[in-house]
Amino acid sequence: MEIVLVRHAQPDWEPDGRAVDDPGLTAYGHAQARCVADALAGERFDQVLVSSHPRAIQTAAPVLERLDVPGRPVSWLREMTLSSLAGSTSEQVRSYFEHARSRALSAWWDGMPGGESFRHFYERVSRGLEGVLAEHHRVSIHAEGGPRLWQIPDPDRRLLIIAHEGTNAVLVAHLLGIPPVAWAHLHFSSSWAGISRVHSVEITGGSLFALDTFNRVDHLTALAAHGNGSGRSFTG
Repeated sequence: MEIVLVRHAQPDWEPDGRAVDDPGLTAYGHAQARCVADALAGERFDQVLVSSHPRAIQTAAPVLERLDVPGRPVSWLREMTLSSLAGSTSEQVRSYFEHARSRALSAWWDGMPGGESFRHFYERVSRGLEGVLAEHHRVSIHAEGGPRLWQIPDPDRRLLIIAHEGTNAVLVAHLLGIPPVAWAHLHFSSSWAGISRVHSVEITGGSLFALDTFNRVDHLTALAAHGNGSGRSFTG
């Protein structure tokens, strides 16, 4: 089984010089989304899941059109919830994130100040994935007496997920069997419109997931040459 993970394209966090909480894409971001569509053209997916945030939905739009498949928006793929920053200046937003990163690591489990706890976020995302795999792909988990193994009756199934930096980081860590840590988004930080892939590997009694490629951005090379960047941001 292969699971392809795409981070949304460049978001327009400050469309009028002030922060918004749930942005769409910039013009450059829409161009990145079209590049993702080109990169995935010709691939077959049995299911496409999309975060219900506008920046993910707008990234998915050209991909779904190019693949000629429906996408399913789901709320459990949404990025970890922050406190509202709407109306804040760039300096205020920068200060918020700098303060959050300077806290003791133990405080990171509480999530961003005023927002969703990491524990809740991890549970929401990991359980959402397991539910979809069980319901639509007949995938289950067998964990008796040793490492967790996945039972995958149809290894030819392919799933596409279009979501966020933090969400995708949790998904990768969970699939690889890495214990949850509140800084998972730093371990698996991906670029806007980056593409990552994991695939199942049969092992005695079941399957494990292995990381095939992580944060591929070569499909954005032509855009990067024209400036505007395709790098990382404070949030997903």
